[in-house]
Amino acid sequence: MNEEKVSSRVIWSIVAAAILGFSGILTETSMNVTFPELIQQFHQSMGTVQWLTTAYLLVVALLMLTSAHFNAILSKRQTYMIGWIAFVVGDIIAIIAPSFWLLLFGRLIMAVGTGFALPLAFNVIFTSVPMSQLGKYMGFGTLIISLAPALGPVYGGVVTYTLGWRAIFMIILPVTIISLLIGWFNLDNQKPTSKNKFAYGQFILIGISLVSAILALGQLESGRLTAAIIILALVAIVAMIGFIQAAKRSTNQLIDVSVFRSKALVMALLIYATSQAINLAVNFALPQYSQLTLGTTTMVAGFILMPGSLLGSAVAPVYGSMYDRLGANKPLTWGSLGFLVVMIIFSVMAPNIATIGLTVVYVVFTLARNLTFSVAMTAGVAEVKPQQSGDVNAIFNTVQQFIGAVGTTVAALFIQTSGTTKAAIATQTATGFSHLIWFSTVIVAISLIWLVIYMKTKTAK
Repeated sequence: MNEEKVSSRVIWSIVAAAILGFSGILTETSMNVTFPELIQQFHQSMGTVQWLTTAYLLVVALLMLTSAHFNAILSKRQTYMIGWIAFVVGDIIAIIAPSFWLLLFGRLIMAVGTGFALPLAFNVIFTSVPMSQLGKYMGFGTLIISLAPALGPVYGGVVTYTLGWRAIFMIILPVTIISLLIGWFNLDNQKPTSKNKFAYGQFILIGISLVSAILALGQLESGRLTAAIIILALVAIVAMIGFIQAAKRSTNQLIDVSVFRSKALVMALLIYATSQAINLAVNFALPQYSQLTLGTTTMVAGFILMPGSLLGSAVAPVYGSMYDRLGANKPLTWGSLGFLVVMIIFSVMAPNIATIGLTVVYVVFTLARNLTFSVAMTAGVAEVKPQQSGDVNAIFNTVQQFIGAVGTTVAALFIQTSGTTKAAIATQTATGFSHLIWFSTVIVAISLIWLVIYMKTKTAK
């Protein structure tokens, strides 16, 4: 059976947007290994420095929500250019930042660029690739983007160890210029005819909800349930209810909330969110454990993550093709069960695991986790009408970034230390890391319930 041909221009358009998204994720994941050094240089706590990742992911999440709107009013090239300019401006600010707070500001501007680039890559796939090849090209786009977390820790570790952390942002600039040249000549510049107005009220409500939720989690650093935590949690809940009600009543929706009527889509989204939260939590905590407990350098901490991340990226197209051939049930089942087994093994080893053990376990962890992660989004999109794919794309990408911020915040809470000596810090970090892995294992076990519900309610293949 002959497959419909995908033009080279579409392929290069995917590449251009994916490279810019790759650059954003590369800088985000590379920063994790620099935190012990940044803590010393800027005299900030782990709870403060982790906002370089948490706030970045939160801004990306909020920008993801706008992707469906911008897709309706801007050409793909225009969307790309907004993202590229924001990313480069933020990158330059980060290079010259004399203080932690200016560095954080630069990272937030870079997050705007990433927030435009990531959904654009998948929007090109959803709108230009036939359904018969959707899994393959989702795997192709995911491969490029997932190389970033594969290379990020190593890139950050080696560059910081040899040139200093500012070089992380200097070296990435030529990559963004290559992306610009590819995108300018290949991305479609035809502007849609939609006159859709931006739903400012809905955006403000969901923004308040997400920010309040992250701030509430951050307040748990005190170890007590304070009035501030309760108030922030209530604000998050009320604002989210307000957003849902406003979206239901409006003819101009920020995102189409009716897609949540599909129980299978909701379950696929929960599976997707679980795997992302745990992945970001482990990716944040592991370099801290490596440096603060095992006493490794930033370079070694980065290399621990490299084999697993590279293999995880390499199998992304394979997992996409697996969905095309087998549907969603088998890959999601194999991935979920494998993920649980790996997490149990990880939990048993965590209190005393050394460098080699971390490297090996992380390889298996990534292979199992990526199978559920890669298939869940495609499975969710398959549950809605083609005209709703842009909204589902925005939802999944928003959840990916927001839940990543949640995972990072939770990890920082588990591994925070109060010791004043290296020995005390090493012991407290090891204990917190072990507790984090056990907590994550329980969450993975719970996600099996969502898998069962998904398989009972899904309508797609």
